[in-house]
Amino acid sequence: MATLREYFDTDFNKCLSVHKSWGFKDANDNFYESITARISQDFDANAKYWSFFIPAGGNVGLYINAIFDTPETKSCVLGPEGDGVLVMSGFHDYSELASSETLMFTNRIFLYLDYDLSQGDRAAITKLGKDHGFYVIVRDREYAVKRSALEKPLAFISHDSRDKDDLVRDLAQELSRLMCPVWYDEYSLRVGASLRKSIETGLKETRKCIVILSPNFLSNEGWGKAEFDTVYTREILEKQNVMLPVWHKVTVEQVYEYSPRLADKVGLNSNIGVKELARKLSNEIKKADT
Repeated sequence: MATLREYFDTDFNKCLSVHKSWGFKDANDNFYESITARISQDFDANAKYWSFFIPAGGNVGLYINAIFDTPETKSCVLGPEGDGVLVMSGFHDYSELASSETLMFTNRIFLYLDYDLSQGDRAAITKLGKDHGFYVIVRDREYAVKRSALEKPLAFISHDSRDKDDLVRDLAQELSRLMCPVWYDEYSLRVGASLRKSIETGLKETRKCIVILSPNFLSNEGWGKAEFDTVYTREILEKQNVMLPVWHKVTVEQVYEYSPRLADKVGLNSNIGVKELARKLSNEIKKADT
């Protein structure tokens, strides 16, 4: 499960951003732990907005009041002297450039609070922000749990890498659009992660395994064969249908030669189109909820 800090670090990464650690003092002039303040800059919309990460521990109310009362928050600058950097967006040899100086503060503030808050707590923080002229969105630990649950892959796509451009990438994207997240290597593998461990985890923990049966897959004696064997074994152990075959430019004879049992298994043909294929697969995968 992703942590709230991971979401803070990766959200809004399509925008340029500047960030800084902010320290505050309490009423007794004692410093409490610094928070991370970040300004996201959207040059296309000519807009900028805040996000803050507030770590666990301490009085969350002190942090929030300090954020709302700090002059820099209202001005949307990182410090009294400004952000300390001027950003120009565009081509250096082209006259039309966008400047960070023209960006308008939307009064939007995202608060990532590493705390267990009640619905009433979140509502009170949002209201307090509105009283200060800000439009606040609160994201706490419960948010991270709920979001992770939605993002947990429901199915594994076993395929040959040579079929990515032809079918698999578009299929994975369409399934995600239908709120049916899948374990797909371009989405799910992180730099430095164990390839074998990541794939085995995906094969074991997802509800279903979509197997793209193509001439490339049937001739693959490496990972493709290993993944198929794992799915086949899982079906035997769990005594239920785990595999969802997708026939992609293959004949019955080719599939039978690869696995007689697989040739008798009802599957879908990719010639119905990616959107319809994704819709049918999504419906089947989600049946586990009913």
